[in-house]
Amino acid sequence: MARRKLRIGFIGTGGIALSAHVPGWQALPDVEIVAVADVRETAAQGFVKATGGRVQVFSDYREMLKLDLDAVDICTPNKVHTPAVLASLQAGKHVLCEKPLATTTKEIRKIGELADRMGLTLMSCQHMRWQAPSLALRDWIHHGGLGEVYHARVRAMRRAKLPPRPGFIYERLSGGGPCMDIGVHALDAALWMMDFPRPVRVSGTSKTNFAKGRRIPGQWGDWDHEGFDVEDFAAAFVHFDNGATLTLETAWLGHQVEDEDMSFQLYGLRGGVKWPSAEFASVHGRTFTQGTLKIPETLDKAHTEAIQAFHQCMTRRKPSLVPWTESIQVIAILEAVYASQKKGREIVLK
Repeated sequence: MARRKLRIGFIGTGGIALSAHVPGWQALPDVEIVAVADVRETAAQGFVKATGGRVQVFSDYREMLKLDLDAVDICTPNKVHTPAVLASLQAGKHVLCEKPLATTTKEIRKIGELADRMGLTLMSCQHMRWQAPSLALRDWIHHGGLGEVYHARVRAMRRAKLPPRPGFIYERLSGGGPCMDIGVHALDAALWMMDFPRPVRVSGTSKTNFAKGRRIPGQWGDWDHEGFDVEDFAAAFVHFDNGATLTLETAWLGHQVEDEDMSFQLYGLRGGVKWPSAEFASVHGRTFTQGTLKIPETLDKAHTEAIQAFHQCMTRRKPSLVPWTESIQVIAILEAVYASQKKGREIVLK
């Protein structure tokens, strides 16, 4: 008798759902996407057509959660993550959620502790951990190439790529601008390489420099300049409990040569390394050495790899490979950036 396929339901049909999450699930032979919930009927119907399967459509995800589902994949605007995750966990479903897992530490703790109590897998899709350069750097670091990290420089900077959709530019939907959109990616990857030291102090700034005007045109189309109410630039200086420090810069708009700079550099006592270029530098004896780590030539299927990892954790009852206890540290830093801007001082984290 053939084993029943795992049944997956989607909440939200954002661009990332069809471009990255659906292909990831479809690559798994024992999975079928059976339902989708979206407040936009046309978007939900488009999802059904694109997936090419028998997919039930719901306008209310709470109704969808009454189905016999094994897991739920959440691809909604950021502010919907927490209520959707909570409802899914309470319905007994494993949950994969697009980044950020939530936009506040309070929310992450609430959903994380619920998942733990119920014995369910909860994972934020921080797919950059599964990119080939990330895996190569992680291996090099674990073999002692870096040593103790004393400083990191993290950048998620774009020249003119502001996502114009409402889910990004209105705080009530996004919870923040580039901090919550792209800063969360680079910061998570860097902290992962550093084995997540605990942040203790953050000094930050968040500003809207260009999005209210028209000095820099957007490469992805125009947006609601008047209604835009999140930052388009942010920066921070972070102290950790082990003495290490980190600088963060993130923006959607800005005068820079690069179209996009999504990168970080780690400074260790035994060596230094850049991501994603995988360039390293060190000293052996009294001889300076440098080079580039060998990166496997693979197709960029990081989202697929992340979904496969979630699938294994869920089916084999293993701990999440992006535990909420790590996600909460990323959001603690970003949350403190906004608090520092608002209060005009350094924020001490508890």
